[in-house]
Amino acid sequence: MIELKTVRSRKNFWLKPLSRKARQYSCLCILTAALLMSGTLCSQDRDKTDQPEKVMDVLGVKPGMVIGEVGAGHGYFTFKLARRVGESGKIYANDISESALDALKKHRDDEGLANVEVIRGKVEDPLLPKAALDMVFMVNAFHDLDKPVELLDNLLPSLKPGGLVVIIDHDPERDPQARGHFLTREKVLEKVRQSKFEVDRVETFLAYQNIYVLRLKNGKA
Repeated sequence: MIELKTVRSRKNFWLKPLSRKARQYSCLCILTAALLMSGTLCSQDRDKTDQPEKVMDVLGVKPGMVIGEVGAGHGYFTFKLARRVGESGKIYANDISESALDALKKHRDDEGLANVEVIRGKVEDPLLPKAALDMVFMVNAFHDLDKPVELLDNLLPSLKPGGLVVIIDHDPERDPQARGHFLTREKVLEKVRQSKFEVDRVETFLAYQNIYVLRLKNGKA
């Protein structure tokens, strides 16, 4: 009988219930894999609608450029820009959310992108480096700014001569889900008119977003 129990124990070894810690670890692994897969799929879906590569082509983003991004969040567009400007370029990723910037820094380190620097700014001033930037991007962030006019004006010292500001934001007239939260095209233009900038052109090739390209008033930037 003792020998039979031993054989039966060996036979059923892999059928023993998992310990609580083992179950928790297994669940954590499954959840992590699901989140990674979900993030990849969401990014791919967003690429189809936001068309980041075409956006950078149209706006002339090239290797070696130095670009600031205001309201970078977790870095969806940040890392597109970083790969485009390459090792000879630089991206200054700004936000006022410490948790968002922590996530962005982790992503940066995981990706090994040494050309991304993180800056925590203020509501009215992104604190980007002076006279250093070829462009400043704001992607799906302008509508959330508490002081949009002041922030725009505080971008001016950071731009090189001829530097551009690019605002990419959903248009409620073209995207029903954006109504009530995002600014209408006329509201965006009104905010820009109150600043030291003017709209050079508006690109509308994206399905749901407008791209506002700004220059300093009277053409000096």
